[in-house]
Amino acid sequence: MTGGDTPRRWLAQIALAAVMLTFVVIVASAWMRHERAGLDCGDWPACYGRIAALSSAAPVSRGVHFARTAHRIAATGVTALILALLLISWTQRPAWKTEGSLAALAMTTAAGLALLGVLTPAAQSPAVPLANLLGGYLLLAALAATYRAAAKSATLPTSQSSVTGGASLLALVLIVLAFAQAMLGGFIGAQFATPACPSLPGCSGFRFNEWAPSIALDPFRPWQEANGRIVAVPGAAGLHVLHRVSGVVLVAGIAALAWVLRRDAPSIALALFVLAIVAPALGAAAILAMPSLPLTVLHNAAAAAIVALLAGVAIRR
Repeated sequence: MTGGDTPRRWLAQIALAAVMLTFVVIVASAWMRHERAGLDCGDWPACYGRIAALSSAAPVSRGVHFARTAHRIAATGVTALILALLLISWTQRPAWKTEGSLAALAMTTAAGLALLGVLTPAAQSPAVPLANLLGGYLLLAALAATYRAAAKSATLPTSQSSVTGGASLLALVLIVLAFAQAMLGGFIGAQFATPACPSLPGCSGFRFNEWAPSIALDPFRPWQEANGRIVAVPGAAGLHVLHRVSGVVLVAGIAALAWVLRRDAPSIALALFVLAIVAPALGAAAILAMPSLPLTVLHNAAAAAIVALLAGVAIRR
């Protein structure tokens, strides 16, 4: 290790710590979101989507309290670490533009999420939880890419930097698909559509030719209330169908990427392959055990891990 490598290794370690804390933020946010919606309630599904439980004045459970505390501590730590990444990257001579630009994207995303939380304390439409979900994934992807960029510069010879160029392009495509998949999954929760398709093979009575995607996929449509509960939009089962179909496509793409990386990056290939199995398995288990808050949160966590790994592969280009 040369003296010039030391700051980059520091930068990589800081970015890795930020990735881990962001992962905590995502998991804690998923726990709070799903528990408050009623995924852990006893009188299922009658208790799901109760407006009283979603109110800011509603009593906070021990799980939500713990998750909220972890979320705030981790979010504060992430902000401090991103500031350190920006300071280190842009004060070098010459500046480390790749790492600095990724850190700037992370800071912009973190600031946007913080502002969203301040301006929308009581969400009235699916747009707010969807923005929080996708913003968290974007923050994680930016920090994971920062880590890979710094680690690559500190440890790999220049001649090896394009070994996985083809794989990085595929990873970039898969990131877009992963965000679309996450958005569809987020719509299921944000539209309170979890009970709309309780069976694993298919959704009973669902027909695509009768589906109203403009309603089910409208993030700005205010929630509809009935008998003190938020009711799912018409065609809510279609969200489940799209989520499952896109999930099959994403798993196939991840498996292909793992095959491409099996020689150049065997550890990353193995991690991707395992996650390609674990993530849908957790999703299927959550459906079979519905309602299951832990399995749903673990499914969210596995999806976040996939996004982080894909971002790391994409930045190797």
